[in-house]
Amino acid sequence: MTRLSEIQNHIASMDELLEIVGAMRSLAGIRVQEAQHALPGIRSYADSMAAGIGSALLLMPQPVPETHQELSRRALILCAAEHGFVGGFNERMLETAEAILEPADLLFVLGSRGAALAFERGRKVAWTRPMATRPSGAPDAVNHLTSEIYGRIARGEIVRVDVMFGRYRQGAASTIERRLLLPLDTATLVAKPARQVPLHNLPPRPLLEKLMAEYVFALLTEAAVESIASENAARFAAMESAHDNVSKKLAGLQENARQARQTEITSELLDLITGAEAMHVDSRRVIRSSKAP
Repeated sequence: MTRLSEIQNHIASMDELLEIVGAMRSLAGIRVQEAQHALPGIRSYADSMAAGIGSALLLMPQPVPETHQELSRRALILCAAEHGFVGGFNERMLETAEAILEPADLLFVLGSRGAALAFERGRKVAWTRPMATRPSGAPDAVNHLTSEIYGRIARGEIVRVDVMFGRYRQGAASTIERRLLLPLDTATLVAKPARQVPLHNLPPRPLLEKLMAEYVFALLTEAAVESIASENAARFAAMESAHDNVSKKLAGLQENARQARQTEITSELLDLITGAEAMHVDSRRVIRSSKAP
């Protein structure tokens, strides 16, 4: 195989790679937009549940007492990436989590890649589950998570729950945020100014518990969807960089192909000229031989 043929085969491979990278970049961009479109509705639902809690607190004969227990038995929920090609996204998330984790804390990880990285670093993971890849899958992942959390709370294994996630910022780097989920700070949720006691069909305490559960569910769903947006923003940036690198290499290969093609053309011309001169010399010899006595 000639050098030109080898270069052309390499160019064909790079063209395919460029298409794959471009498709992954486009898909990541679509996922970011999906998450951004879903977040306002999720936040609106969380606000509605917060307002409902504030109203339900008016039904209680006295303020719900806040639980002040040791903070060592804490669960930290880490929202990490489910798939690869996200640069240092998982590393940054895990490093930030490790900076605040105490020896007795439990680490819960949403995201297979984040859990795998934690295991590689020797960090014990109490519970893990794949992160949703689209906003529509976030509620299912959160349902499994809350079932595990509430079960451990009922068994007295944890008394505090925090969630850590990446928040996407358009035109800027994603930030890492930590939010206290449980126990709820009911003081900030009390209706201000105090409104009329609402009408209700459930007893006050079960009603309040259901509203709190829905509020926590909404906050966790928001964190998961924010993480989906951040993960795909990181993937988009990685694919953008890869696309630029592949494009540069492809341009270099195309230039090499032009040079190789020119070299082959030059070589063929030289062969033609050399052959023509040889034929001219042979013809002169034949003429001289025919004229000889």
